[in-house]
Formats: sequence, structure tokens, C-alpha cells
Amino acid sequence: MYKNRLAFALLVIIYFFPTSNTFAQTENKEALDKAVSGLILRGIGPAVMGGRIADIAVSPTDKSTWYVAVGSGGLWKTTNRGMSWEPIFDSQKSYSIGTVTIDLNNSEVVWVGTGENVSGRHVAWGDGVYKSADGGKTWKQMGLEKSEHIGKILVDPRNSDVVFVAAEGPLWSAGGERGVYKTDDGGKTWQLVLEIDENTGVTDMEFDPSNPDIIYAAAYQRRRHTWSLLAGGPKSGIYKSVDNGASWNQVKTGLPNGDIGKIGLAVTPANSELVYATIEANDKDKGFYRSLNKGESWEKQNSYISGGTGAHYYQEIEASPENPDLVYQMDVFNHVTRDGGKSFNYLGTGREKHSDNHALWIDPDDGKHLIGGTDGGLYETYDEGTTWRHFSNLPISQFYKLGLDNSEPFYNIVGGAQDLGSLIGPSRTMNIEGVRNQDWYVPLGADGYDSVFDPEDSNIAYIEIQEGTLHRLDRRSEEVINIQPQPEPNDPPERWNWDSPIQVSPHNHKRIYFGSQRVWKSDNQGNSWTPISEDLTTNTNRYELETMDKRVWSVDALYDTGAMSKYATLTSISESPKVEGLLYTGSDDGLIHVSEDGGQNWRNSILPKVPARSFINDIEASNHNSNTIFASADAHKLGDYSTYLFMSNDRGRNWKSIAGDLPSNTIVWVLKQDHVDENLLFIGTEYGIYFSPNKGVNWIKLGAGVPTIAFRDLELHPRDNDLVGATFGRGFYVLDDYSPLRTISSAIKNKTNTLFSVRDAWWYVPSVPMQAKGMPSQGTSSFVSDNPPFGAVFTYYLNDLPETSKEKRKNSEKALREKNTSIPFPGWERLFQESNEDEPQVLLLVSNEKGNPIRWIKSSAKKGLHRANWDLKLSPPDPINLTQPAFKPPWAGDAEGPLVAPGTYSVALYVVHNGLLKAQGAPQTFKVKPVPTTAPNTDFNAIAAFQEKTSELSRQISSAGRKLGEAGNRLRYMKAAILETPKAIPKLFAELNQLQQNLAELQKRLYGDPIRQRLNENSSPSISSRVGNVAYGHWQTTQNPTETHKRNIEIAETDFSKFRGDLATYFNALEEYEATLEAVGAPYTPGRKFD
Repeated sequence: MYKNRLAFALLVIIYFFPTSNTFAQTENKEALDKAVSGLILRGIGPAVMGGRIADIAVSPTDKSTWYVAVGSGGLWKTTNRGMSWEPIFDSQKSYSIGTVTIDLNNSEVVWVGTGENVSGRHVAWGDGVYKSADGGKTWKQMGLEKSEHIGKILVDPRNSDVVFVAAEGPLWSAGGERGVYKTDDGGKTWQLVLEIDENTGVTDMEFDPSNPDIIYAAAYQRRRHTWSLLAGGPKSGIYKSVDNGASWNQVKTGLPNGDIGKIGLAVTPANSELVYATIEANDKDKGFYRSLNKGESWEKQNSYISGGTGAHYYQEIEASPENPDLVYQMDVFNHVTRDGGKSFNYLGTGREKHSDNHALWIDPDDGKHLIGGTDGGLYETYDEGTTWRHFSNLPISQFYKLGLDNSEPFYNIVGGAQDLGSLIGPSRTMNIEGVRNQDWYVPLGADGYDSVFDPEDSNIAYIEIQEGTLHRLDRRSEEVINIQPQPEPNDPPERWNWDSPIQVSPHNHKRIYFGSQRVWKSDNQGNSWTPISEDLTTNTNRYELETMDKRVWSVDALYDTGAMSKYATLTSISESPKVEGLLYTGSDDGLIHVSEDGGQNWRNSILPKVPARSFINDIEASNHNSNTIFASADAHKLGDYSTYLFMSNDRGRNWKSIAGDLPSNTIVWVLKQDHVDENLLFIGTEYGIYFSPNKGVNWIKLGAGVPTIAFRDLELHPRDNDLVGATFGRGFYVLDDYSPLRTISSAIKNKTNTLFSVRDAWWYVPSVPMQAKGMPSQGTSSFVSDNPPFGAVFTYYLNDLPETSKEKRKNSEKALREKNTSIPFPGWERLFQESNEDEPQVLLLVSNEKGNPIRWIKSSAKKGLHRANWDLKLSPPDPINLTQPAFKPPWAGDAEGPLVAPGTYSVALYVVHNGLLKAQGAPQTFKVKPVPTTAPNTDFNAIAAFQEKTSELSRQISSAGRKLGEAGNRLRYMKAAILETPKAIPKLFAELNQLQQNLAELQKRLYGDPIRQRLNENSSPSISSRVGNVAYGHWQTTQNPTETHKRNIEIAETDFSKFRGDLATYFNALEEYEATLEAVGAPYTPGRKFD
């Protein structure tokens, strides 16, 4: 009885008094959301291979201005023919673009249809039509949010308010908004002018070039689910309107009678009677069709249609505006007909550019000038496809998965990309530029998918292409070997997902798990395999499942199951880091299985309230608790966009939702748990990255520096505390050192100014690979992404800052103004005080291991989360210069001090206001570590001591030089003043001349012979040049100084010691002369003492 009462009491406490962590996060979510905007993710590309282009629009009034619609990477604009680009759609709700259209009457008006117009297994969806009236600077959502995929937008050339939209409609379900929509008021309202049925939309449209009242539309009936694509049906066909869309008729004469798939249309102003169509149908009827009478009747010209991935992926045709018989067709490789479709040939050899073509623009003034969009990015030709140039400055690659190695000083990334293969590149570099295109390479082509490095050997990576074709890469030789498991003679066929899951065991780096419909294990890096499970899927025949109209279609229907995964396959494998042999799997048909004995036995685990056959996107075993597992399910391929995110604390026997307060319809692709704080979770979703500080109760978006984009995969680097995300259309993003997220909640809750822990910094000198920072020799089109700031990065949170007197007055006046009461005059004295009051300033003080301060760092003094960096250098020895030159050549950098030695350092946060310097929070200690490539036997302290000695000598010499400059300025004024002094005797003129001569001699000793320098003749080294030579030659290296360096400093010290004495003597004489001038009544001159 006592135990029961105790249990009940505990339940009451838990229910009515939630944990402080959960309560605090709920209470402070708004503040937390605002604070993390200071953590900016860093895009690193790559742009070396681009990504899928959906559409191209070139301004009719300025052919330097292009708009490029990226299938899943937003809209990009160039005003210089591709020399540089700007993403102009990043803040909108959708990143998937189907089409872009420029208003012929006003080239500043741009229309965008969201939702890609292909039907691929990986395709994203949109939220309707957008319009910009200012060339893409601002956008307005114009409706049709439920269309999801838009194939074409036409603007009536006679009236810009009349616009037509070809809406394909949802790919994964019936209904939505599909058909042809028309607006007569510039998009304020829409009418569905061509409606076919709930499964059939419109994929393409064309105006008659001679009469916009005539419109041709291609209807498209299709449905995709996880298991198949039904790529056509009886409702597909060609429709025609002759009254500007008011009414429509289906034209059938000469066209296929059976099921029809995707249709592409083309017309040409060279002959408005002509209409072309490429039609997907059965083998007998498919082909290229032509109408000679404005679409009234048709004749098949050729059986060719686009193939490869499937007609749904291409089937775009473009007709020449000048030659009526010349038509280009998008396909794996571009095809061309020069005889109106009777024959087709390849355009080029296929080796001039990337394959998988989707868009083509033909220059109306030069038919040989084409711009093409492919799965590998954007290309341009001036010889009709004989040669092409690639625009390798668009970071729009689509990545499915990524892996990280443990290389030092900086880890590498391997990622599997849509149609680009597997790419490997650095997360950051040791040069001043960042991550360049040439830093990436592709060890394996085709489509890339799951990618994993060996955690203990960065030379080994596991990468795969379609159908689970797994390879092992050895980066020492750059050779890949196929290691895909193979069934025994009597085994059933293996079914592979295109993105088959790979798991390297956290307990044995040579053990890898790989999934088909069953789990395979290798203990020797893939040299041999053993299956450790039976079929862990439903083992369903895809052709027995319902597609459209909730029925099973004939096996002879227009299925397209070629370029997609087999069905009933594993999609995720996870082994517990805490218990060896505790395995979890997820499948594409909604099953989760658990084995607690290394695969000998398996049991099913059921997620609550998840639709049957949902896709299990991710299974992640906890880093902290052997009983905890996370899972994300995805039913969007069933037409259900709900969020399905779960956690189990009993190895999958029971589950609870951790969707928390995520926005509705958030598809979760991946979940990761921090290795330090078990409550800190990260998810990659269809529209960005979120983190939860309380294990899924609340979710906060990490959106700073990131466009609207899908993050298909995430990885956390346990050594560096970095978060790396693989986007599906914008490359990779890195959040450098996310560790402040572990403790920022406490800072917000306690309302304290806080300096967070500091990650150790690598000690090296960044190289300059291309002559000067910015790589000017490479031109504007050269792509590079930034490294994080060099050195030690400090993260701090400001909850409160001192208010200035003016701020206090303004706040009090605001309250009075809101009450509509009189505001008293503050008084002249207060206004005077306000005018002389400084704004609060934030400073960070770096100290060495002995506690000696060595550098002040200035940083942002605004409330919120901020980052500042120390470049591991002492303060520059140069005199302070508050002016900025109007022009600075690329080789001219900012003043810098010498590098400190590796060792232990600390940093403290301060706020200074009105002369009061006040410490904020606790100091943080960190290490500065030499990179592994540092030369052996390097005496770090000796190097730092020598450089510091050089710096101090440079500081003194620079100070002396400034004093000489000041003396010259004083003499210039005295020379003018003596002419205004009647009492000046001849001796004063002689003494002034001598002072000028002595100054010239001192300047010559310090800086060298100015006459020889002016005449470009060498002179003996001066005091300044000897020190400058050492600073130039030694400060940009971590090597020991040469004997020549040491001798130069020795000579400079000796010479400067005598120079200082002579300089002091000179200034004594100068001051005596100024006193004499004062005595004889000379006008004031700068620098003269005033008694």
C-alpha cells in the first residue's frame, strides 16, 4: 500500500510540477528564438557541379538580366550574364520552383510558379504563384496554394493583368488545385477555366504566336507513391481554347487514343500554324507529333520521346523562333530535329556538358546562342551546342546524405548528391579564401546517396550509387571497389533502396551494416558479408497496391518504376552506441524492427497513429541511454504532410510524440542527439533546421544565414561541436561550434550577460593561394565560400546593457506620449551631458597563461547572442590611423601584430560605459594548438618571443617615425609663422634652417636615402627597413627565424638605440626654438607648449 501511495504521489508531482528545464524552455522560447539568430550558419557550396535547373527566363529588354529557376534551390538572378548571381527568393515559403515568366510589357514584373514540374521520387512541392513588381526585390504570394506543382505561366502580351497558370496539382494525392487558372486582375482573383478531374492537371501551355486568344494546353494525369509512379492515364491529352481561355475543347484527331503520360508543347512565330507535341504513351503511340493547322489535327512524325529517368522527368521541347522545322527536346542528352520531327539526332556528343536536360532558352536574335539547364547546373553555348561553358558559381547541389571524418586540423565532408555522384571536400581550409570549387572532387559518379567515413581512418569512405551499389573508397589511391553484398544461390532477390542505409558500428570501426530488405553485416570493411536478419519489410508486390482512384491499375498501365527504388526496402539502420548489438531498422513501407542480440532475433515496433506504409526517414539510437531511440516517419508520399516524430524510452515497445510545437506539416528527414547534453536534439526538416533544448517539448529554428530549403541530413561532429547540414538544393551548411546551445537557456533564464565556453583554436598561418585575398586573378565568377573567422571564436550573450541618459529620457518621454500628456523640457545641462555621453561598448580581454592581458577585442554592444574572434595575434605595432583610403589594392591588408605561441589562454567579457569598465560573467579558458603539419622541433615560445621583440621594436620605430612626421609639420607651421613675426632676428632663420637639415638626416637614418629611392636606386638598409624585412619575412610563418632575421634585428636594435638619443636631442632643440618663437611673439604653431 505504501509503495502505491508513493508512486501516486510521484505521478502527481510529475504531472502538476513539470521539470524546471521543460518549464523554463516553454517560458523563454521567444527569447531563445531571438537569441539564436546570432548563430549564423555558413554555406560552403559546392558550386563545382551545380544542380537541377527547372526554367530560364531572359529579360526581353536587357539580355544581361536572367532569372534561373532552380528545381529545389529557389530563384536566382544575374544582371551581368552570369558573372555573378543573387538568390532572390530565399525568404519565401517555398524553395521548389517549377517555372519563371517575365511580363513582356514590363520586364520588372516577374511571375514564379512554385513546385517543380517533374514527377521524380525526390521532388519537393510548392505553395502556389508569386509575383514581383520590382525585378525580384520583393514578392507577393498570389494564390493557388494547393496547386503544389506548376508547369507554366503565360502573361497575355496585350494585357498584363491577364495571366494563365498551368497547375499540375498534387503529385502524391488527388484533389488540390489543378488545371488551367486565369486571372483578369493581375492575380488578385483566379478562375479555374480548364478543369478535367481530381487526378489530372495541366503541365504545359502555349499561346498561338499570332493570336493570344488561341491557347494550347497539355493535360497530365499522374500519381506517385513510394512504391510506383503511374505516369499517365486516359484523361491526359491536348486542349485548345480560341477565346482566351473562356472555353476549351480537347483535340484528338491523330493523337493516341489510350493512356497518355506527359506532353510537351512548342509553337514558333516562324509559322503560327505549326504546333509540336512530344507525347508519352504506349510503345505504339508514343512519339513526336506535329499539327499543321493550329492543333486541330495531328500527325505522328517519329516514335522518339524523352527517356532515361522517365518521360516525366523531361518532355520539354523548344522550337526555334526563326526556323519552323528546328525543335530541341530535353532528355538525358539534348536531341534536335531539323526537319519538323521526322528525324532526331543528339545535339553534340554528350561530353560537352552535364546530362539530364530540363530547360532551354533560345536567343531570338542569334539562334546559335542557347542557355541550357540540367541536373548539373546552367550552361551556355554560342555555337548551338558544339561547345558549352558551365556556370560554376551557383551553389545549388541537391544532397541526400553526408558523412564527416576526423581529419585534423579540419574534418572533411562526403556527400551523396542528386545526379552529381559522391563529393568530398573540406569543412574549412587553411587558406585565407575559404572553400573553393577546386577543393572538391567526385570519387564516384552517377547519383550519390548515403555516405560514411571510417571514424578512425579518414582515408576510407563508404559511398554508393543507385540500387544500393555500395563502394569502398581508399583516398590514398583514390580507387573505389564495389563491396555490395550478394545473395546466395537459393536466396530471394535483394531489393535495394536507391538510398540504402549504411551504419558503421560505434563499437568496431571495421564493422559495417548495410540494408536491402534485410540487414547485412561485415566485420572486415565490406570484404565479406553475412545476412543477420530475414526480410524486415512487408515484402509487398508494388503492382498489387492502389494508385489513382483508390484502385489497382493493370500492370500494363503507364507505370514508370525504372528510375526509382525497389519497394519494401530498408531505409535506416542504427546501432546503439551504448550497447553493442542493439540494432534498429526502418523501412520504406512503415516498419521498425529491433534486435537486442546482434541480429539473431528481431521484433516489430509500431509507431502510434502513423499511416500504414509511411516512409521511415530516420532511426537514431540515443548517445546517452541504451533504452532510448528516436524515429521520424514520413507520409507525404501518401499525400499526408503531418509531422511524425517520436521517442521511445524502452527500446521501441512504447513511443511518444516529440513533435512538440513544431509548425504543422513539418516533414522531418533526420534527427541527431547531442553527445554531451541528452536533452539537446537537432532535426533536419523540409523547411530548415530546428533544435530542441528539452528533448522535443519545444523546437526553435536555426535560420540565420540559411534560405528556405530542405535539410535532408544532419551530422554532429563530436570533436569540434559543429553541426553540418546537407540541403536538397543549396549544398552544405555548417553551424560552427553549436556548444552555446547547451547553456544558453540558463543565461536567458537567469537574465545574465554570459560568456560561453570557447573551442580550442588551431595555430597556423593561413596561406594565400592566389596572390592576394579575394583571388582577383580568378575574376568575379570564381566561387568561394567563407571559412569561419580565423583563430579563437568567442560567443557571448547580452541580456542587459547600461542605458544612456538620452535613452532613459526617450523611454520616459515615450510613456508620456502614449498617454497624450505634455513632455517637459529636459534642461540645457542635461542635453549638454547627453551630447558628451558615450554609447556602451563591449570588449573582450584575452590574457595569457600567466594572466597577463595581451589583446582587447571590440565586439557588438547589442542585446542578444554575438560572436567575435581573436586572430591569435598581438595588437598591431602600427600607429593609430583613423582614416580609411578611398581605394585599397588587393595586396594591401590591415595592420597586424605577431602570432602568439601555442598554449593556454583565457578571455573575459567587459562592458565599458562612461569610463567604467565592468566584468560580465566568468572568464573562459581555452587552448591554442599547433596544427599537425607544424614542423617538428619547432620552438613555439622562442618564435613568439622573437616576433614579439620584433613587434616592440617596430612599434618604437613607427612611433619615432610619427614623431619625425609631427616635427616636420611643426617646422612647416613655424616657417610660415616666422614671416609673421617682426621681432624675428636673423639667428632664428638660421636655426630654423638647421632644424630642417637635422630632421632630414634623422629621417634618412630611420627610413633610408630618399633621393636614391626616388630615382629607383638601392640604398643601404635603414633601421626601419631591417625591422620591416623581418616582420614581412617571418610573421607569416610558424618556422624558426633565420640567422639573417636575427642579425637584422640585432643591427636595428643597435642603430635605433643611438638614434633614440639623437632624436631626444633634436626634440629638445626643437622645443627650445619654439620657446624662443613664443618669446618674440610668433603666432601659435602646432605642438608648442602653452603656459
